Amino acid sequence: MALFLVLLAGCRPLQGELSQAGPKDTPAPAAAESTPAPESAPGAETDGGQRDTMLTEEQAREKALAHAGLSGGAVTFTGAGLDFEDGRKVYELEFRTDTYVEYEYEIDAYTGEVISYKSEAAGQEQSGVTAGITADEAVELALGKVPGAAREDIWEFGRDEDGGRTVYEGKIVYGGFEYEFEIDAGTGTFIEWDREAAD
Repeated sequence: MALFLVLLAGCRPLQGELSQAGPKDTPAPAAAESTPAPESAPGAETDGGQRDTMLTEEQAREKALAHAGLSGGAVTFTGAGLDFEDGRKVYELEFRTDTYVEYEYEIDAYTGEVISYKSEAAGQEQSGVTAGITADEAVELALGKVPGAAREDIWEFGRDEDGGRTVYEGKIVYGGFEYEFEIDAGTGTFIEWDREAAD
């Protein structure tokens, strides 16, 4: 009997140690819960929130000017406003330079992406195709045929499509005469040149 009690007495500490060890093992799940996996989700939502911030009109203008390679001091804005295009909000901007070049841009109001653009004198459209000569070069070619005429004597000037080709056309009024011209934008050659007495 005494031997049995000693054995029992010797076993109880082991049971106590096991019972104490059990609770020490159980906090492991709690430790796992203290570092939840979805921790990265809020960061993604923050980034999304930044993308949802709409640009100001001034920022949209800067995007258009940067794309056109111009500075704010070199252009005059003739139109600006917000509109919906294919289900998204866009800024529609129109501006011109002092060298007879007119630009039209559509800028995504949230991302700043250039959706479409057109340059009337430089021959640029969404495809980005540019004419062989610039508007300035076409103006100089026309003025070169009227000795003494200057830029202020040009009454009309613009870019157009004629028979599948891009042309510059305009009118110079100088010295009692009107000169109407059409220049191939790809080659710089004159397609038309007419002179008549001014009314």
